[in-house]
Formats: sequence, C-alpha cells, structure tokens
Amino acid sequence: MRFLYKLYHPEIFQGSKEKKNYFEGWYFKVVNSDGSNALAIIPGVSIGREEEDHAFVQVLDGNKAKAYYYHFPIETFQADAKLLHVRIGNNIFSKGEIILDLPEFTGSIKMNNHHPIPVSTFSPGIMGWYSFTPFMQCYHGVISMYHQLNGELKCFGKTANFDDGIGYLEKDWGTSFPKCWIWSHCNHFDYDSPVSLMASVAHIPWMGSYFIGFIVAFLFENKVHIFATYNNSRMKVKVENEEAILSFKKKNKILSLKCIPGPGADLKSPIKGLMKGRVNESLQASLRVKYQNGKQEIDLQGQHGGLEIAGEIDILLSDKWRK
Repeated sequence: MRFLYKLYHPEIFQGSKEKKNYFEGWYFKVVNSDGSNALAIIPGVSIGREEEDHAFVQVLDGNKAKAYYYHFPIETFQADAKLLHVRIGNNIFSKGEIILDLPEFTGSIKMNNHHPIPVSTFSPGIMGWYSFTPFMQCYHGVISMYHQLNGELKCFGKTANFDDGIGYLEKDWGTSFPKCWIWSHCNHFDYDSPVSLMASVAHIPWMGSYFIGFIVAFLFENKVHIFATYNNSRMKVKVENEEAILSFKKKNKILSLKCIPGPGADLKSPIKGLMKGRVNESLQASLRVKYQNGKQEIDLQGQHGGLEIAGEIDILLSDKWRK
C-alpha cells in the first residue's frame, strides 16, 4: 500500500536514504510580477557509492545567468511521508510555501491556486503508464503547471517582491538524467486565462536498447492537454542555430513551439546518483506556441521560459512525424 500511495503522489519523497546511486530533486520556478527576478530553486538529495551522501539546495538566478549550489549533510534532510514537505537545514519546501535560509537567498514565498495535471487509475502522473515501470533511469513528475505567488526574498541583500508572481513546480528522481534531452517550460503568456507549457524529449534506455520518448503538458483554457509517447501522439524535432523547434500531434490537435534560448548557467545534474554532471539552463528563453484544435487556432508568445538542450541531441531529431 505504501508503494501505491507514493505512485499516486509523485510530489512526495519517492526514495529512501538507504538507496544507492539515487537522486531526487524538486524544481520550484518563481518569477515576480514584472519579470525582474526569475529563480529556479532546486532542493534534493544525492546518494551514491563513491562519495558521501548529501542533501543540497541549488539556485539558478535566471536574470543574472548564475547558479549556486549549497551542500548539506544528509542528516539535515527530512521529508514527510504523506505530503510534500521537505526540510533541508533551515530551508523548507512544500506545495504551499518556500522558506529559504541560504547565505545569498533568504525569505519566504507562499504559493496558491495550483493547476495540477489530470490523474487517473492508469495514469498516476505525467509519465502515464510508464510510472508503473520499476527500472526507469529517470522519473518525472509535474506537480503544478501554474500557481500564484506572494512573499519576498532577499537576494544578495536586496529585497525581491514576489506578490502577484507566477510559479511552476516539477520534480525528477532515479539514478541519472538521460543521455540527451530537450526540455522547456513557460507559463508567462499574454492571455486571458492561465497558460502553461512543459515539453520534454529525451533518450530513454529500455531493455538493453533505447527509444526517444516525449511528454508534453499544455494548460490552456483551464484544461491540461497531454501529448506523449504513451497516448499515441507523434512528434517532430529540429534544432537550428541553438533554437529548438518542436511539434506534437494527437488526432486533430497540433501543438508547435519554437524555443529561442537566452543566457544561461550550468547546473549540477545527477550521474548514478552523484551530482557530477552539468547542464546549461536558461530562464530567459522566449517561446512561440501555436496550437490548433480543429478549427481553433491560437498563436501565443511567451517569455521567462526555461530551456535545456543537453547532450548529443542528433538522435532526437526528426523532420517527419514519428512516435
């Protein structure tokens, strides 16, 4: 029963401190109302065989394009068994609030009016039925596509007010990040109701081989539309001049996005549980999103987007529709 509870609540801690070659991290993206402060705050744990286990809080300052990594003894990590409530030292992370007590970042931000993705018996999260597979290299969860922020942080001694800001929350856990991937997120669009888009295309090891998998969640007009490998959607992927052009199709719905990168910084990423990898992420990407559903056609421009293009991405590319 404990296994099933975790399965249908991907937001809570999925691992244990006894696991080896294991990582788990939550990704809190917060952007204030005028876009002058955009942060990705990533608490997590690194449990490997070659180095001492530890907890961490990683912060990406999107506007300055700088990243900071704070190392904590594993003993300082605490996680509630039934809901998202993680403590690392004096830092607290929950679905409703972030409290930071770091050398360069202090304060608190409250989060409310969350927009989760739909869950069903056979699809407990964004990974669909792949969530039931016990040997995946990396699992992904989307906790809230869009929520409102209130509060303030002191960043290097200067106060940043996040009242009426917008947030996003996802997470990853497993042994390592993929060999290569493209990931993007944006929820800053000029539209009457909340809009949010998360798209990921990645190399997925599978039974001695691999496949190219993708998961896309598009919050539009209070409904989350899913395009994914597991629901018979198809995709095209192109990268030109460091711009990612992704298209996804399911029945009469077509979602296309053009991701234009901005300045970024290197974040630490997991390799067999150890935070030895590096991935460059920008929070200054701009996204142009076109969505067609039958006769309905929408053209949206987004800003303050997150973008990662990592590894040898040639195997991800396709100029023809494919699963």
